[in-house]
Amino acid sequence: MKQYVILMTVFGLLAVFACAQTPSGGADPRADAIQITPRQIEDIAGIKWHLKKMITDNKPIALIKDTESTFSCDAKGKVAGVATINRYFGNFDLKENGDIVWNKAFGMTRMAGPPELMAQEAAFMEALTRTSRLYLKDSSLTLINESKSTRLEFKKSHN
Repeated sequence: MKQYVILMTVFGLLAVFACAQTPSGGADPRADAIQITPRQIEDIAGIKWHLKKMITDNKPIALIKDTESTFSCDAKGKVAGVATINRYFGNFDLKENGDIVWNKAFGMTRMAGPPELMAQEAAFMEALTRTSRLYLKDSSLTLINESKSTRLEFKKSHN
């Protein structure tokens, strides 16, 4: 009986830890983070953020070495950055509850590059438009969709 109780306790703890994980197997990026709403937008505005991790449909996308994708915004919702090869720009509305509504399609320069870089760029832009919330923790900015299946993780630029 004692072994049964210990075994059930262990299974119970494993279930709790499994439920605390996101579908992609990592900790919830929102834990201990500040959700960005119009009141906190100044905390991220005017900063160049560098992409460090990309997850789409719960699958990590390996970033190609020596490439750069960035995100920057202002307090009024203007967005710009580099999407691997090309520069992009657009707008979003940030609702009082922190929901992001992306406005129309992004504008983009039209330079071509190797197929693998163009594929990474397309994946980044698609993931960006799927996101619906912003979270800030220390020098990390996370853009995530409601189901947490798409996530872009950025680090603050030091230049």
